[in-house]
Amino acid sequence: MNGGEFMVRVGRKEVVAAALPVQEHWLPLSNLDLLLPAVDVSVFFCYKIDIPDGDVDDEEEYFRGFGSMVRALKRGMAEALVSYYAFGGEVVSNSVGEAELLCNNRGVDFMEAQADVRLDGLNFYNPDLSIEGKLVPKKKNGVLSVQVLKRFTVVAHLYLPLWRLT
Repeated sequence: MNGGEFMVRVGRKEVVAAALPVQEHWLPLSNLDLLLPAVDVSVFFCYKIDIPDGDVDDEEEYFRGFGSMVRALKRGMAEALVSYYAFGGEVVSNSVGEAELLCNNRGVDFMEAQADVRLDGLNFYNPDLSIEGKLVPKKKNGVLSVQVLKRFTVVAHLYLPLWRLT
């Protein structure tokens, strides 16, 4: 396999918003952000899930642990979005047509999926072929999207303007 011949099936899709209400407001982008084209940055993380008793064949136990991990990730993300509220917003045009960040607690797109490929079956020399759009979610709305894959990994896709979160 060349790393690009596999399927990713997306199951549950939801939006994770900040755990506490966020007052809606606008953040302007920097002059550099306005001059340069928008850049999407993909981050790909792999985590090992410890299976109790080391029994990999116990599917039920594995998915119970996976569900627990997903719930903890969503809970932690909701708490983090309270301080880093801009990641739960969206980039929109202002009245003059310039991009601005609307901090409206829209939330982060969160998807659960399953991939039928092993980590050693990916072609890391050509990530556009093997990862982009499959293991890394395509961001449709908002600033950040996260996809968690059963038996595989956690990945995130982020619009990265050069402004700082304060």
